[in-house]
Amino acid sequence: MKLATLQAELPSFKIRLLTMADQADLLALEQTNPDYHQQFSPNELSWAEIQDDLTAHPGEIEAAQKQVFGFYLANHLVAVLDILNQYPEQDFLFIGLLMVGNPYQRRSVGSVIATGLMKAALKSNIHCLQLTRVSSDTVVEAFWKKLGFDDGDQLFLPLADNGRLAVTTMTRVLA
Repeated sequence: MKLATLQAELPSFKIRLLTMADQADLLALEQTNPDYHQQFSPNELSWAEIQDDLTAHPGEIEAAQKQVFGFYLANHLVAVLDILNQYPEQDFLFIGLLMVGNPYQRRSVGSVIATGLMKAALKSNIHCLQLTRVSSDTVVEAFWKKLGFDDGDQLFLPLADNGRLAVTTMTRVLA
């Protein structure tokens, strides 16, 4: 996804690719959503996890296919979008994370970003968006269903403490 294409669809935000230099801002944003992190780990959010958020990707894809966009209002990071281009298939875009800072939740920020992403995806010849969500998170389920995503398979992610987390794939075919 080209930054310029996404920016054109979301002119109210200043959007830029996040790098390791943005770790402190990303940590601050993620700390406003402690419930999300606690689904994956009982430990406090760490710098190593923030670095993984910026760089980790499935082994079968190139590092360049991963992009982490930061969305700014008044020079303040208010949301992050982690995507994998051409994954799991050529004309797909996989949403690894869309997180809106707690002070900006329930103000349509997430919906505006997701809708802009869908428009930018179509302009980029992407015809399907896919993601996984924590199966038990009914708020996230309702958010994505409102945007036209449908539930798919349930999978289990291994957790660091030898546990497993049930996740559900969701897909939206773009017209």
